[in-house]
Amino acid sequence: MRHLLLLLTFVAFVGVYANQKQVKISRGFFTAKDYLSMSETERRAYATGAINGMLLSPFFGAPDENLNWLKSCTSTMSDEQIATVLATYIRNDPNQLDSSLNVVTYTVIREYCRAPR
Repeated sequence: MRHLLLLLTFVAFVGVYANQKQVKISRGFFTAKDYLSMSETERRAYATGAINGMLLSPFFGAPDENLNWLKSCTSTMSDEQIATVLATYIRNDPNQLDSSLNVVTYTVIREYCRAPR
């Protein structure tokens, strides 16, 4: 019985994993290092544009309910706060410097919004 349960669990896991869509994220225009070299005004503009871009993802087929966490977390944040969170994360993790800024931004915002406050 135990082996059957283990086998069924494995089959279910493989089935779920195999049915997941693979996504490829384009590199984008900037790296995390580029972000640190931007002026404060440019960082705030980037942060605003990045969040606005994420909020447009339903136009490209993302389910609107997938954005609830982003809407609720960032609705009370200023562009300055978002820019500061992003800069702080990049400074604290220099391994991210050559990473695509669009991916780093998503990762940072997701982690920030999941953290208890």
